[in-house]
Amino acid sequence: MSEPIVLTPEGCLPLESAFNLRDFGGYATADGRCVKRGMLYRSGTMALLTDADADHLRSFGIKAICDFRRPNERTAEPTLWHGAEVDYFCRDYSESSGLLGEILKRDGATASDMRETMIAMYRVIPVDHAESFSAMFARIAGGRLPLLINCSAGKDRTGVGAALVLAALGVPRATIIADYLATNDHANWDWLLAQRDTLVARARGTRADVLDPLLKADAAYLDALFATLDDAHGGIDGYLTDVLGVDAAAREAMRGMLLN
Repeated sequence: MSEPIVLTPEGCLPLESAFNLRDFGGYATADGRCVKRGMLYRSGTMALLTDADADHLRSFGIKAICDFRRPNERTAEPTLWHGAEVDYFCRDYSESSGLLGEILKRDGATASDMRETMIAMYRVIPVDHAESFSAMFARIAGGRLPLLINCSAGKDRTGVGAALVLAALGVPRATIIADYLATNDHANWDWLLAQRDTLVARARGTRADVLDPLLKADAAYLDALFATLDDAHGGIDGYLTDVLGVDAAAREAMRGMLLN
């Protein structure tokens, strides 16, 4: 029998070398129910997990992983802890955050430039990553739970994915934003960037002010997402139905599986 899952009140898992890996259950819904713990996980890169971390994760019985990273990210930092019994989703795509790197390279670029670019990125994430988010909901609908979603930092693509799941379950927007902002408490960027020799890692020592909006979870980013969905689809429910195919009946079925 697996060891019981141990969680702090904030959902952080007792893992040595995880990055922003946490349970995003435990939240109250608008109708007074609660998202189950031990069913939904979100993470950044998992390439640095220790053997003990990997054993601990396997004990959770995770049935599906949705990896939202680009092919080059997966090649550089592969996810290897799971077995063949886990439904591992990823896709090859070319949408990139290359503009963010260009800002770091540009003389005279400011923190404001980076923040505005991040806000613009959140307006296109629901378009660029609709295929991934649809696959995520398909696995939930198929009962492939517990489910883990991840990207490189567990903040942007994963943050939007988690926001969509929580919204579909009826969690209020203020709570969704609070879960998103919890990255600022859980993501140890100093530790992660010390393991890397990348443009972002090097910028940490030379252009920290410009880099900060890239690494930070900022409520304005998620506000831009919500505003985009409000304008284009009449809200998150419209986006779920019209773009991802998650209609009211599907949302109610999800709530039956994931709410107490």
